[in-house]
Amino acid sequence: MLDLTMEIVLVKISCSLRRRGLFAMQGPKFKSSLVPLLAAVVYLLPLLSSAAEVDKYEIPQERKAADILPAELLKGKHHSVGDQVRTDGYLNYYTITSDYGEFEAVSTATLRIRIGEIGAIAELEELSKTEVFIKAAADAGVIAPLKSINQIVTHPVDTVTGIPSGIGRMFKRYRRQAGEAVDTTKEFVADDDTDQTVDESEDDSNIALNLSASYFGVTSAERAWSQKLGTDPYSNNQTLRASIKEVAWAESLGQFGTGFVGIPGIGIVGQVNKVVWSKDPYELQDLNRARLVATGADEELIAEYLDNPLMSPTQQTLLTASIAKLADVDGRAGILRQALNLKTDAEVRFFVRTVALLAWYHHNQRPIVSVITQAATPGGLTDDGNVVMLFAVDHVYWTEGIALEEDMFAALGMAAGDNSPEAWFLGTASDRCRNELIAAGWDVHENLAHIIAAEFQ
Repeated sequence: MLDLTMEIVLVKISCSLRRRGLFAMQGPKFKSSLVPLLAAVVYLLPLLSSAAEVDKYEIPQERKAADILPAELLKGKHHSVGDQVRTDGYLNYYTITSDYGEFEAVSTATLRIRIGEIGAIAELEELSKTEVFIKAAADAGVIAPLKSINQIVTHPVDTVTGIPSGIGRMFKRYRRQAGEAVDTTKEFVADDDTDQTVDESEDDSNIALNLSASYFGVTSAERAWSQKLGTDPYSNNQTLRASIKEVAWAESLGQFGTGFVGIPGIGIVGQVNKVVWSKDPYELQDLNRARLVATGADEELIAEYLDNPLMSPTQQTLLTASIAKLADVDGRAGILRQALNLKTDAEVRFFVRTVALLAWYHHNQRPIVSVITQAATPGGLTDDGNVVMLFAVDHVYWTEGIALEEDMFAALGMAAGDNSPEAWFLGTASDRCRNELIAAGWDVHENLAHIIAAEFQ
């Protein structure tokens, strides 16, 4: 009998060859016949030229903002987007210059949020100059315009510099699991982040503690102002958070009424529902816990998920709602385990949107009967036995991470007898990426954002 390592390698090679039409054999005879070939490949592997490795994956290229963004996002009354757009091979990295400093947005969806937040800061600045506000602030002993708004106008925030690690590391952390994809275990085990130093690990812990205190410190008045502005009360935009805090404080002391109705058409209203504005973080946790218990998830796992400070109450509520929409679908608990391994805000946002895509597919395309969580991001197995992988990317290249995901899902699809796997992208794919997937037998769907734009605006 072949050992487990050999079995895994054979299945992966079998999957790759079969999908490319090079082998039709299956079962023990196929494995036996492939052993000599495998031995030869292993023997010759060190002799392969480094030049071949260079062309194995694409190198992501910078893009022009004008080529990928509509005019209203490129430039507005209070902002403009830098022409050079960096990429990690999955998401776009934008630099926004505004009246209130420079901001970085990871992904086009987050860019829309940041622009909405800049508009909200502008509204607060104008509000702080009104006669009714100045009088109320004076009665409360507060100097108007508000200190935080005045400071950010005279001393704008600095730009976030350097190239972020992006979500590529998320795929890398699952490399060990990819080698165990054909194992029948349902236990989720993520690879160690071997690139992370001790100092980085300590920084992550400190950030987590600070985030937790920040979330639970948001007052009902601040949530009410976030609702008026159409913004996320738990946004990581500290400039906006500070401005809202001062306005809410001055309002509570001065008792002024503004008749403020918010900014029409801007927003993250599709991402932040009314429950986030109306309930405090403790109430949100109770709500999310009840939803997850109803799915049959283990209570210890639920508690660990809800205690994860790297996910804001808003992101947890969005993710929990998407999981709940996958009603009666097997394997949903695996999504919670995957969420515990997210390390950055970019990874969290990417993951939450990907799960939302899965829920959208379940309700609008074909029913999902089982969630696949052996890869870095969840996919699904449809009621007719097809494997579906979905990615909330802006523009995806043929990277090692995508190749790894494709191998993983293809192997699982082969085990399920799938002959029509589907790949769905929120944005677009490079020609190389698209061709690689089509050659491997995938039905590729792009620009999903145009179909479900309301979910991500």
